[in-house]
Amino acid sequence: MLPDNPPDGFLRIDFDRDRPDPTFNTHIGPLYAKRGAKGTPDEFVMGFRVQAHMCNPAGGLHGGMMMAVADLVGTMGGGTLAGLRKFLPTVNMTFDFVAPARIGDWVEGRPELVRVTRSLLFTNIYLTVGEEKILRASSIAKIPSGDGLAFDKARLARKEAAPG
Repeated sequence: MLPDNPPDGFLRIDFDRDRPDPTFNTHIGPLYAKRGAKGTPDEFVMGFRVQAHMCNPAGGLHGGMMMAVADLVGTMGGGTLAGLRKFLPTVNMTFDFVAPARIGDWVEGRPELVRVTRSLLFTNIYLTVGEEKILRASSIAKIPSGDGLAFDKARLARKEAAPG
């Protein structure tokens, strides 16, 4: 396994804090996030180093991995941009696979807030390797009424060193 060596500012996301068993998000990672200045493209960025277990038999980043990360960027990142701290279930997504990523590439995902209504969050998501776009996605997530599940489990591992 290659070392992740995330760029400065990225912290590993701990999806399983205090849970006895790992969730899907932990199995596909490790995933990292950083927060930039409000209103900038870096306000929320998710990233990961492409590892062999994330790839298809041809050696490219698996489309399912790209879709899973785009889903997280749309809900976690889009929710962050909208000021929501709730679990936002995805109700619809579309994907365009633009270019491949390979083992060792650092992939970043950024959300773009399109619209927020009382009950829905609309985002566009781009996954990139450097300046090259590798995936474009569009997402609609449900904003639950009331308090709903909050993001009290997935946290940035601020005190831990990044693995590998």
